[in-house]
Amino acid sequence: MSARSIVLIAAALLLVIGTVFVARAWLDSQRQVAAPAPEPKKVEAVRVLVAEVALPAGTFLKEEHIRWQAWSTGAQIPESYLVMTNTQPTNLFGAVIRRGIAAGEPITQGRIVKPGERGFMAAVLTPGYRAMSIKIGADSGVAGLVFPGDRVDLILTHNLEKDDGEQHRASETVLKNVRVLALDSRVDDETGQAKLAKTATLELMPKQVEILSVARELGRLSLSLRALAKNEAELERLANSEEPLEEPKPTSGKTYTWDAEASVLVRWPESDDDQVTVVRGNNTQNQSVGQAFDELLKKMDEKVQKQSSAPDAEGSEASQ
Repeated sequence: MSARSIVLIAAALLLVIGTVFVARAWLDSQRQVAAPAPEPKKVEAVRVLVAEVALPAGTFLKEEHIRWQAWSTGAQIPESYLVMTNTQPTNLFGAVIRRGIAAGEPITQGRIVKPGERGFMAAVLTPGYRAMSIKIGADSGVAGLVFPGDRVDLILTHNLEKDDGEQHRASETVLKNVRVLALDSRVDDETGQAKLAKTATLELMPKQVEILSVARELGRLSLSLRALAKNEAELERLANSEEPLEEPKPTSGKTYTWDAEASVLVRWPESDDDQVTVVRGNNTQNQSVGQAFDELLKKMDEKVQKQSSAPDAEGSEASQ
């Protein structure tokens, strides 16, 4: 075979191979044009827990205070934010706001403290007040319907022995408008059901701590839940999602009930109209038992209010 023939055959082979590559490239380009563009991958929006309303420091967290809000997927979510994938809101109810949170602002781990955690009482207690715990049960604790932040009255029921040896029962309101700081509620690990609290921690002024210490030794204490709204005007405020009015300070109770008022079969004790002699210095005055008792309670309230209004609570306490 001549050299010319070999060159022609090689050129023909190169032409065929080039044609094959060009045809394949053209077919690939046609397939890419005809194939639909892949759909962009859907990225689920991250939902973080934010404040529904402004939450001042010391507020007990409740269901109506929070909501979930979609967060920007392009922004990095700080680790301190509470996200829906790993947060159970019910576990946060009863926690207290350590530092104020504005409406719409994310709720972070550092802004709240839960019951049992270090610093909880320090964040909850009003300056100058004290925390004290009492035992409660299903019937004495309003069947588990009392929650941290609620206001209650403390009712003491005890036995009284008259001079003639006859026993009578009586109940009296020892303290009014006391704020509940915490309850020892627990969740059963097996059933998942919440157990009723057996202990309630209350916020009291120093003198009221002493009063309650004596009262719980005298008889049985019960909690009486107070309404959030104290009148129709404040009820309308709450209906419009406005904040409740500032709560007054807790005070000593002034009312009592004898067993004979609850049952007609029980004989009345001595009448409050029975006279007693009250001696104040050089002054002597005859008063009824009920009147003398009411004046004593009034003086106790005045002493407690004077103590709470003193600029230095510790100094006021030491001066008693």
